Amino acid sequence: MRTIQLTAPRTLTVTETAPPEPGPGEVLVRVSLLGLCGTDLGFFDGSSNYLRDGLKSYPFVPGHEWIGTVVGTGPGTDPDLLGRRVSGHNFRVCGRCAHCHAGRIRSCPDRSEIGVLGPRPGAGAQLITAPQDTLTRIPDALSDAAGALLEPTAAAVHAVDRLGVTASDRVAVLGAGTLGVAAAQTARAIGADTVVLDPNPAARALAAELGLRAVAGPAAADEEAYDAVIEASGSEAAVRSAVRLVAAGGRIAQLGTPHHAVDGFDAAGLVIRDVTLHGVLSGIGYWDRLVGLVESGAVNLDALVDRVFPLDQLDAAFARLADGSRNRPKVLVRIDPALAEPGPA
Repeated sequence: MRTIQLTAPRTLTVTETAPPEPGPGEVLVRVSLLGLCGTDLGFFDGSSNYLRDGLKSYPFVPGHEWIGTVVGTGPGTDPDLLGRRVSGHNFRVCGRCAHCHAGRIRSCPDRSEIGVLGPRPGAGAQLITAPQDTLTRIPDALSDAAGALLEPTAAAVHAVDRLGVTASDRVAVLGAGTLGVAAAQTARAIGADTVVLDPNPAARALAAELGLRAVAGPAAADEEAYDAVIEASGSEAAVRSAVRLVAAGGRIAQLGTPHHAVDGFDAAGLVIRDVTLHGVLSGIGYWDRLVGLVESGAVNLDALVDRVFPLDQLDAAFARLADGSRNRPKVLVRIDPALAEPGPA
């Protein structure tokens, strides 16, 4: 099978490797689409904090956003999965610690994440194995592109849930990238009065295309005006701004990941105004809810896709990912053209 190998900064190859065999509780998946995100870009250009902190090292197989079709089953798996389109979360956990026993697998101290954290290969290959209990079946109403985007955008649903957003809330979402647009659509589906803030005109245009209210930045009247604030960009300026925007007794979800410590973060303001701050990791447990939102039309994931590149244009795909002028946030790679959906890529 063909496998993507990232061997050094800006050095990608597609090599022939032996296909994996599914073990007990695992299925074999033929990957159709692979999504690329900022984490992948950091690995590609060498800037990733995972590389800097020794949590990942070259060479490795990247990829953690994917969709494919089950083509083989291991012992103890449901044979009805054969031929089904699936996607899945990427946490691989010990299953023995107190967190795993309590169902808090995001907190397992021995967890790895395929293509991101630890030695396991990512989904950048024509065939991968995946534990059955990590998979979500993709209904016919969802496109391959939407299925590939469930992994990153489920975290946005998690953020909205952690904040307990209701129809009576005013919600500010900082950042109109993949996470922010998904979070804003989810909050809007609940009935909340939602606004997206992003200085990038193209990002605001996409939000507006999806029927969201979008502005470049906060006005004076926005200070302490929002019951719930979702920081979805990881920008240090946005992290600081979230504290200024949230109302007394309000809630903040830190969904984006800053790459450095945030100087000037007003922790005292959180205390004085009795604000609750949530760090949000992953969307495990929220995939089915997100699928329902996409099926209903409340959340549009297809609109987030900028381009789909063939596997032999990986360098072009990463160049596009690094291009801050693109109008839509998501870049996808077609791993197996035999599984392409009808119509233009």
